[in-house]
Parts: sequence; C-alpha cells; structure tokens
Amino acid sequence: MTRAYVDDKRPLLEVGDVTVRFGGVTAVREATLEVHEGEVTGLIGPNGAGKTTLFNVICGLQRPTAGTVWFADGDITGKATHERARLGIARTFQRLEAFGSLSVWENVLVAAEIRGHKRPADVARHLIEVVGLEAYAQAPADTVPTGIARLLELARALALHPRLLLLDEPSSGLSAAETESFGELLRDIVAEGRAVLIVEHDMDLIMRVCDRIHVLDFGRVIATGTPAEIRADENVQRAYLGRSEEPGSDFDEPPAADLGEPLPDDFGGAWINPAHGEETRRDEA
Repeated sequence: MTRAYVDDKRPLLEVGDVTVRFGGVTAVREATLEVHEGEVTGLIGPNGAGKTTLFNVICGLQRPTAGTVWFADGDITGKATHERARLGIARTFQRLEAFGSLSVWENVLVAAEIRGHKRPADVARHLIEVVGLEAYAQAPADTVPTGIARLLELARALALHPRLLLLDEPSSGLSAAETESFGELLRDIVAEGRAVLIVEHDMDLIMRVCDRIHVLDFGRVIATGTPAEIRADENVQRAYLGRSEEPGSDFDEPPAADLGEPLPDDFGGAWINPAHGEETRRDEA
C-alpha cells in the first residue's frame, strides 16, 4: 500500500486495499479509506454493500483476506478486538448490545470502570447528561425505546475515552428532533479532537454532519469526497438507483436521486456485479 495523505494530513485510521472473501463470495474488494481526527467521516452505500463487514475488519471482528489496517500510524491488522479497544477504538452496533438487566446509568458505569477512570460514577453521570439521558438513567436498559438505547450505546462508547468512534446506523429509532440533536452532538465530539466514522442511511444527517464521505458499492469504494462532491457524483447516483452502465440494460434509467433525502432501504439479496460477472454478497449492511 502506498500511503499518500489527503491535504498532507496524516489520518488517524487508514484502511488499505482491504479485501474480504467468504468462500467464493467477495464482500469487500480492495477498499481504501481514511479517517481524520477532528472530523466526522461517513461510510454509505446500498444495503449489502459491505459496510458492516468493513466495520468488522476495522474493529477486529473480521480478519481481512488481504489488505492492511493502520491506526495511529501503527499496523493493527493482526491485533485482536480488545487490543484495538485499548488503543482507542470504540464501536456501536446495528443490533443493540446493552446489558438489559442493568439500568442505563449502570451500563455506562460498567464501561467507565473497564476503562479504569478514577471516578467512574462521575464519568457515567456526566456522559448520561452529555447524550441527554437523565430521564432514563435509572430505567432498565431492556425497557427503553430503541432510540434511547442507541444513545445509551453512544454514552457507553464515549466512556471508553476513544480516539476513534465507529457508529453503525446510530440514528435508527430516533425522531427527527432527536436526530437533529444527535448530529450536533457528533460535531461536539469531533470538536474535542476525536474522529468519528459513521455508517448511516439517513442522508440528511450524513450530508449535514460529515466532513468527507466514502461510498461503498458491491464491496468497492466507488467515490470519496465532501458532501457536495458526493451529492453530484454520477457513480453514487448509479449505485443507489441501480442504473446500469451497460448499453441495452433491462433497467430504465430513472431521474437523479436527491441525496438530501433518506434513501431507499430495500437493496437486499444477492446481486451479480456486472463489472466482474460474479456474485458479490449483499450483507446485512
């Protein structure tokens, strides 16, 4: 991998030419991306594009078939998940992972204690306030609404005092007002010097809070740029609307998508990548 930096600024996280294969199915193909401190970076793409698989590679849940992951200028490709957590990588999941029998506050307290904070109870109370969960602090985690549980996961991740936050569809279940506040919270988090990499289907949120965006389709990064650049990119329009580059396609070419609105969420199933003539898995992302 040749490591050239955007704007001569060394990234906190670098993913270089990462490929993930499951038998004969390629879920991620030679993906390369950068995440910088002080920025919100978006990772978007149709369902099954490989986003969750790539997240799993970054946090250590999935070993890549090929490629390299660098964090804080060190090669972490072979490091276990807990080692990456100690280095400063924290993640939330699509599927909620809270301790259901503990209260919201106790969930955050556990994370603060694991991190080794000298006053974990104070840290937990502070983070409950930061994400706006004071009203739910004593509620059992398995009784709160989905949107509140996602904010709990964010507070718990912040308790680990990460340098990099990986957020997997964090606005799912939030109301419009809650999503607006969540976007402001993300900007506050990166203003402290942290980095955020977010997978999200709410394009209004992505376009509003991200400094740069990577677009993944059929396991490949097909575009990288600012929100304005991504909004105007023809490859991105094609990926979301299913337009074919091939003449004589069976699909009519629809009008350009408005990437300022939430995008369709029904790109499931196994697809044949016309560029390669082979099956590319549409995973749960």
